[in-house]
Amino acid sequence: MSPAVQVLVGRLRHTAEHSCRLLPKPGTPGAMIDTTSLFLHVLAAIGLIGGGLVQVLAGIRLRAATTVAAIGLWARFTRSAGWLIVGAAVVSLLTGGHLAGAVWGGDAGGFANPFITLGVIGLVVLAPIGPMIGGARLRRLVDAGSTRDDGEDPTHLLAEARSPGLWGPVHSLVGVGVGEVALMIYKPGWLTGTVVLVGTFAAGWIIGSVVASTGSRVGAESHAS
Repeated sequence: MSPAVQVLVGRLRHTAEHSCRLLPKPGTPGAMIDTTSLFLHVLAAIGLIGGGLVQVLAGIRLRAATTVAAIGLWARFTRSAGWLIVGAAVVSLLTGGHLAGAVWGGDAGGFANPFITLGVIGLVVLAPIGPMIGGARLRRLVDAGSTRDDGEDPTHLLAEARSPGLWGPVHSLVGVGVGEVALMIYKPGWLTGTVVLVGTFAAGWIIGSVVASTGSRVGAESHAS
């Protein structure tokens, strides 16, 4: 096992042991509620990243589509994964709020911990940016695919489907999810946590824009030929 993997495994083990120590002992009042809340909180983190990855992978097929019907189909599928992301974000906020008060609170209160407050800010402020911008563009593609004839020239829709302005916001959701998990695992201070959260968000946006720009050039050359 490489040193980097050993460090990561050690971090994960430490986080799990720390969380278990904070949870009430089995058989005490509230133990099952707190344990279930932690379980759902972890599942929500998986759902947040998983939903974002589904959109990223579906985007590959959407950008490769060459007909109006195919563009509408893959845009609809990509957009549908947003419900998983929304559900995961809501569950994360609810369970995180409970854990902040009942488990991670301490004498100063749960939101005195930077990783908790920054995590909430990431879900409330950064995570919605992708759906607001990218989701609106996907909705237009879905509507166009439903109302236009499949024999129409898809050039305009192809440009929309391959636009960096669509895939930057979509990929940023994965970045937010990774940043949230990093906060939960490493529990950094205010400055480092902010840099991690904003950095992963920006990295996701940049990667999505670069991928879309590269695909747009390749797709345009292929369509022209």
